[in-house]
Amino acid sequence: MKTKVTKFINTALKVLIMLLTFVFVYKQIFVRHSNEQWFEMWQQLRLNEAGWHLLWIISVLLVLNILTESLKWKFLISKLESVNLNQAVTAVLSGMSVSMFLPNRVGDYLGRVFVLQQASHVKGILSTIIGSLAQIIATMIVGLTGLMFFLPKVLTIDGQYQLWLYAGLWIAFILFSFVILALYFQVGLLKMIVSALFTKKRFQMMAYAEVFALYSRKDLIKLLLFSLLRYFIYSTQFYLMLRVFGIHTSYPVAFMLISVIYLLMTLIPTITITELGIRGSVTAGVYSLYFEQAGLWSAEKAFQVIAASSALWLLNLVIPSILGALLSFKLKFFRRHIDDV
Repeated sequence: MKTKVTKFINTALKVLIMLLTFVFVYKQIFVRHSNEQWFEMWQQLRLNEAGWHLLWIISVLLVLNILTESLKWKFLISKLESVNLNQAVTAVLSGMSVSMFLPNRVGDYLGRVFVLQQASHVKGILSTIIGSLAQIIATMIVGLTGLMFFLPKVLTIDGQYQLWLYAGLWIAFILFSFVILALYFQVGLLKMIVSALFTKKRFQMMAYAEVFALYSRKDLIKLLLFSLLRYFIYSTQFYLMLRVFGIHTSYPVAFMLISVIYLLMTLIPTITITELGIRGSVTAGVYSLYFEQAGLWSAEKAFQVIAASSALWLLNLVIPSILGALLSFKLKFFRRHIDDV
């Protein structure tokens, strides 16, 4: 009887994940945005023959992005259980699917660990958090660097007071970067923090927190390099998608603007980081600040950057999430021998 109930719950969860993913995607595409908006975007893309060649390159970069994240997670989770690349890809896509309808990518932690067959799911979640921490640090350091070069482009910094203030911002940025990197490389301290927070279940939580001590400084550097590689892959995708829709800037300028966009998207609290409207608003806001200084901003350019952001969201998040929802049928959410699921 217990086995039948477990199978039923497993199947019900798989169906629920698939339904919620499709509902969320439908709501974002057809409810929050009119058919006319998508038709205009399609018309602009259809008239740009060179854009189709760039779309192929962007699609190849999407595959590289998923493979890089899969290899990163495979390396992370190898401290707990050996998984092959196929399992790692399934985990990453399933996590993307679940994260579509849960706050701030929480689903990435929950969706991935159900690939594990022997290791503790709780430890798997904690291990995945370390990888996410590396990605956030990469995003913040690159984004803050871009912001420091962005500010002189949109603000007047010519007086002595402004110059001293700008120099102070650089010093604060450098100190902040050193602090977060120092904390990152002392990730084992999280074990002590967990012990202090969970006094009643201290021994149980300490057993889980042992995962933080598994990663050496060399491992953490490798995770940070994986994260930086991913960052440059999806930033290049964004740059190419902007070119598809007619926004032509040099790569250094585009990378500066894109780094600020990703920084803001990381810092802005949202119901879900994949919110299409927020992506478009942040992108349009950053680009308008830059182009208005040269008197080049227009309603047409606003449409182009929002269209590029929407198209990238559709390609990078919606399509993989749908695949992840289908792949979730291969997962077992409840195991026969439950330790700490």
